[in-house]
Amino acid sequence: MKNVLLSGASGGLGLHLAKKLLEENYFVILHYYQNASEVLKLHQEYPDQTICIQADLRNEEEIYKIQKFLKNKNIFLDVLINNAAIDHVSDLDKKDFSTFLNVFSLNTLAPFLLMKLFGNEINERSGAIVNISSDNTLDKYDPRTMEYDVSKSGLNILAKDFALEYQNAHINTLLFGWLDTPMNDIPEDMKKFISFVSLDRAVDEILKMINSKETGKVKVIQK
Repeated sequence: MKNVLLSGASGGLGLHLAKKLLEENYFVILHYYQNASEVLKLHQEYPDQTICIQADLRNEEEIYKIQKFLKNKNIFLDVLINNAAIDHVSDLDKKDFSTFLNVFSLNTLAPFLLMKLFGNEINERSGAIVNISSDNTLDKYDPRTMEYDVSKSGLNILAKDFALEYQNAHINTLLFGWLDTPMNDIPEDMKKFISFVSLDRAVDEILKMINSKETGKVKVIQK
């Protein structure tokens, strides 16, 4: 049974993915920040296949606590999925150093540190790291989502850099189009005009990437 650390497992794509990983017989470390109810339900349903870990990944010390916790449990990772993310939607005059730092801390710096801390053991086990990014990083420019878009562009580069460092691991990034998740605060009457990537397809693409022998790839997934 392969061990997976999934950040942001409590809702949206993360929760959908967590359920599929458990059905596929992975052991899943379910990370969450504030919303514990769904991950605790999964733990009750799969008590021998899950561990729940609460952490604010914007805090460097809490990431080190995850590493220490897993080490004390003698759990070594085969797969890391950097899924947790936030955005900040506002007009340009409402953006400042703090809005960028808040988004970057979770979307870019946390994946960096997680890949650094767990990269060696994943490399030794010829495992995989999958970064969840966005097709906003290609050619979709919107000042209102500037923090998110730039932070995810950094995540794309991280995968390339770490793939060079850990050459026995398979480190790749998926750039998704619109996903219908709570992060997208879109009125229901507007959703009919948007071409969403279904969560089922997104999960299938992530599972394919976990098992891919490619590395350093940036793959765009759109409808």
